[in-house]
Amino acid sequence: MKTVAVVPVKSLSQAKTRLANILSPEERALLVLDMLSHVLDTLRASREIDEVAVISPQPSELRLPPGVTPILQARHGLNDLLEQGREWAIRRDADALLVLFVDLPLISSGDISRMVKLGEKEGTVVLAPDRHGSGTNSMLAHPVTLARFAFGPASFDTHRVAAMHAGANLEIYSSPGTSLDIDTLDDLDYLDAHRISTAMEYAFS
Repeated sequence: MKTVAVVPVKSLSQAKTRLANILSPEERALLVLDMLSHVLDTLRASREIDEVAVISPQPSELRLPPGVTPILQARHGLNDLLEQGREWAIRRDADALLVLFVDLPLISSGDISRMVKLGEKEGTVVLAPDRHGSGTNSMLAHPVTLARFAFGPASFDTHRVAAMHAGANLEIYSSPGTSLDIDTLDDLDYLDAHRISTAMEYAFS
């Protein structure tokens, strides 16, 4: 199964505006670049992902590593621009499309492997909810045409219903790596607490 991944990224000047009360524009830009680097490194290290593309209105500012395809955003709205990602995946003769967001600082290659494994059967959609069970942080569709993009507030239930209406075999994947996305101060605090807890577990293991 040929699986490709698409990562949508806003322009750095517009990124993470919900953190504007605690982070400067420069700090928010650095945060996004750091998380993007982690997400791309994870995807590129995965044996299950054959190609990776980033869709952005300004891909040149993102310091993309070699081997990652930049796609210039030509449409407005997250769900419409993801159609560009679908079109790219179809041109690449992909069997499956993984949509992954930039703000997943705990995502691991194991998460990628398990999502792809869940989506091996043709006619499957894999959804990864956020830690509140409301939003959707990742989606895998096999085939590519089976994806129904409805990202936004309370998107998880919308995606779940859309997949069932499309006749898809629906799989749900949840882990610390896919459930924590960074949008608010509370998310940053949760990330810090997780890292401290993990460090303590490692120290006493």
